[in-house]
Amino acid sequence: MKNVTIFSFLLLGLLLGLNGQESILTESETHIFWQSDRILTKNDFKGDCSNNPKLVKLCEENDLCTHASLGFFTVLDIPKKKREAGKFLEKAYFVPAFEKITSCIIEDDSIGIYKQKVVFDIYEVSARYARKQLALLQDSIEGYGIVSIMFKSVESKSIDLQDYLVHHFTKDVYIEQKEGAYLEWRSRIDSLLVDLEEFATKPEDCYRFVKGSPLDKNYKMAKKIIGDMFEEK
Repeated sequence: MKNVTIFSFLLLGLLLGLNGQESILTESETHIFWQSDRILTKNDFKGDCSNNPKLVKLCEENDLCTHASLGFFTVLDIPKKKREAGKFLEKAYFVPAFEKITSCIIEDDSIGIYKQKVVFDIYEVSARYARKQLALLQDSIEGYGIVSIMFKSVESKSIDLQDYLVHHFTKDVYIEQKEGAYLEWRSRIDSLLVDLEEFATKPEDCYRFVKGSPLDKNYKMAKKIIGDMFEEK
């Protein structure tokens, strides 16, 4: 009986401990943050753009009837205490986000959502590129500071890559409507995702933006970033 009682207390303690852990969410009420197993569905497009003449025209003329409202969320977290800089290194976050309420479908078609998923994945390629660049910098210049110094430059270059890919995808698929363009781009982006798989967006990266504050109590957000430097507030 004594052993059973001890086991019961151990089990209860384990359950309470698990229940007390903070859940790592990758989606909020307003946004879906990129994860490899999160497939966009019709129900995710909660906006109404049927009264938007510009979007209706794009649907009629370019077969762009499904609109994903996408963003590239970035933030830099730094140690709360200056004296702990070095003990704790900076943490940079780059996460693609899909906004539900501003994403919409004017007319259903068989691959409209799949086309927009390619664009969402392009944003993920950009995020992975940014993480890779910072990782290379940290490997070459060890210690605290390099991430803060180069954060804006890396962010800017990753957005340039993102814009370049989205521009050419849109041109091939929607404007010129080249035969087989969607499948070619799907294969191209899949290849880039595989090449950069080591730098994929992790659930913790997503949760940083769901939570809206640093995940570690020893950190605070760098309030203002100017050029390639930041100011603490």
